[in-house]
Amino acid sequence: MKKTGIYLIIVLFVIDSQVLLAQTSKVGTTAAQFLKIAVGPRATAMGEAHAGMANDISAIYWNPAGLALLRQREAIFQHSFWLASLKFDFASIVFPLKGNNTVGAFVTLLGTPEDEVRTVMHPEGTGEMFNAVDMALGLSYSRMMTDQFAIGMNVKYIRQKIWTMCASGWAVDFGSIYTTDFRDFRIGLAVSNFGTPIQLHGPAANVFVDIAPEIPGHDEKARAELISEKWELPIGFRMGFAIDPVRSKNMRLTLASDWTHPNDNNEYINFGFEYAIREIVLIRSGFRGLGMQDMEGGLTAGMGFRIKFSESLKAKLDYAFADYGKLEATHRYAISLVF
Repeated sequence: MKKTGIYLIIVLFVIDSQVLLAQTSKVGTTAAQFLKIAVGPRATAMGEAHAGMANDISAIYWNPAGLALLRQREAIFQHSFWLASLKFDFASIVFPLKGNNTVGAFVTLLGTPEDEVRTVMHPEGTGEMFNAVDMALGLSYSRMMTDQFAIGMNVKYIRQKIWTMCASGWAVDFGSIYTTDFRDFRIGLAVSNFGTPIQLHGPAANVFVDIAPEIPGHDEKARAELISEKWELPIGFRMGFAIDPVRSKNMRLTLASDWTHPNDNNEYINFGFEYAIREIVLIRSGFRGLGMQDMEGGLTAGMGFRIKFSESLKAKLDYAFADYGKLEATHRYAISLVF
């Protein structure tokens, strides 16, 4: 089974080299950018270095293999005040099953406030209102192949809508985690958003055209539809490492780092740490996007608290701050229940 884990790691590297390295597109050339918004204040506060660290419910985003490490059911709800007055929400629930299997489901939402429809003829507004909503719905499955090696995957439906125009598609995520005997040193590999291109359709693309203006007497208002271009999804490959150089009953220090290869930017590195005091109070910080093109900000920090009601019921409260430079900062909050 250990050999199987090694073979899967090699396969993921092959996917990276054949799919991602072959891409020449860079910044601004993929759709569904909301899929790149970090999930989980814990991971965000640690500089988004979580592919190898993924041992909580937020692993459903970073590396679905990490869900196999969960021993109890867990649910999370995250709310974020995102850039430019946008609101970002994420919710997920995970169920460990018999036979080292784990299943889960999640939903991601990014939305804008309603605004008036304005045109050249009606710059003050037509009386109509519009907004934009991005959504992803997904199911997850993970399994412990051995006591040290786990695999996992997500299948998700993606939909983007602005006014009367919509685009949709499907994508999958794959991941694996291998835990060594040396201070729980973990190696995580994940490929995210590998799926179909998406294309906008809708009533706003309907137009009337004169297909033969040089010929009198024909229908001068033939109904037509503008065809938009297809756009690739933001595929990403992550290789992450995590280790606990200090671990005792009263304290734990975890260091983590991710190397990320996206298809729409340069490769970049994230790194961070988590310091736990009796696994009740957790202090985190990190830096994300080292090497990314046109990077704004990068510093992250946050805290977490664990409340134990009983052996079978616990609560997690987490907060994260992330600096985005000229775009200012974002604040993310989440509550999780372990039951």
